[in-house]
Amino acid sequence: MRGRPQRFAFGLGAQAGRLARGAAALALAAGAIAAVGAAQGLSSDDRPRPRAAQTPDDPLFAQQWNLRAIGLPSAWAISRGEGAVVAVLDTGVAYRTRGPHRRAPDLAGTRFVDGWDFVDDDPFPDDVAPADGRRSHGTLMAGLIAQTTGNGIGSAGVAPAAAIMPIRVLKPDLSGSARAIARGLRFAADHGADIASVSIAGPSDTRAVRRAVDYAVGRGVTVVAASGNDGADSVSWPAADPQVIAVGAVARDLTRARYSNFGASLDIVAPAGAGDRANGPFGPGDGVLAQALKGGQAKFCFCFSASTSAAAAQVSGVAALLVGSGQVDGPREIRAALLAGARDLGSAGRDPVYGAGLVQARRSLGGRDAPAAASAPRPSSESGGARALWAAAAVAAVVVAIMLLARRRGRRTS
Repeated sequence: MRGRPQRFAFGLGAQAGRLARGAAALALAAGAIAAVGAAQGLSSDDRPRPRAAQTPDDPLFAQQWNLRAIGLPSAWAISRGEGAVVAVLDTGVAYRTRGPHRRAPDLAGTRFVDGWDFVDDDPFPDDVAPADGRRSHGTLMAGLIAQTTGNGIGSAGVAPAAAIMPIRVLKPDLSGSARAIARGLRFAADHGADIASVSIAGPSDTRAVRRAVDYAVGRGVTVVAASGNDGADSVSWPAADPQVIAVGAVARDLTRARYSNFGASLDIVAPAGAGDRANGPFGPGDGVLAQALKGGQAKFCFCFSASTSAAAAQVSGVAALLVGSGQVDGPREIRAALLAGARDLGSAGRDPVYGAGLVQARRSLGGRDAPAAASAPRPSSESGGARALWAAAAVAAVVVAIMLLARRRGRRTS
């Protein structure tokens, strides 16, 4: 409730007056409780809306430790990314069946919008399986962001209701040009993307990409990029650009992954695993899961990735949840929500190893998520509403107590 709280005065005059005033106060208190409950999305039978999201039935969800680490699936009760468009600047995405290309089975229910291929310069940004048998990159990044969730197959995505805009700027061997990346960013900005996920790390700044970042941010695109996988005390480009959200990676124990670049330009971290393929503390394949091409254009795997690319994709997914919630508007507000909701790691406050800390979807959305050893969440309307409900209930309790006292005194004097 807004404004100053209602004050109630209780006299000690005639019993009828006491009861009448007490009943009126009780009615006002009950009205206050109902009003606060309505404001907080509570029905008359005290059921909260929206309800807590259920654990999805994707069989590999149990292996997605990273999603639980960032506050999913509880955040899905607030947003699943509806209405958000995430441009994935990468090797392309297995987003449709055309000729030799096949849509990834676990992207069958994912929404896509038109993108572009800036490698072959055509409107077909299909991912291509690397010839050496390695898994493809772009499809896996798109899956981490918005893989079809709750379909009984595979794994889940961070923002399953968001739309993916596939933009191909890299070849299967992950090589690409600054010009292609710059054109991709401009395309995303001109075609309605809310977020640009750039799992690309270069050694130096380029004028073309810097200007493209300026252009995209100026048109309301939140640019998220990987800090780099060299384990160096220097954030790669374009992540190092002050307008870009620079993302590093942490292992399962929430310490910096040894491959993850860090430094003063780092903004936030996300879980991606230590990258130990064997004999690691968490077993083989210590990374994060999503579907990718492997061994051909119609062959897919659920493969692990341990990289700052995977970390950046997850932060892009959380940004999509924020857009879908309708609580934020534009790059500045999205950045502020992501950093304010992060769980502090390492030294108190922001530091060059973890930035603002571990991305937390539920907290950034304004909800409460309290894993063990987590730092206190920032104040939210939810906690304020709870306090208001308790205050109104306390008023009602006082009224009832006074009414009972008045009845006892009335019996003694009769």
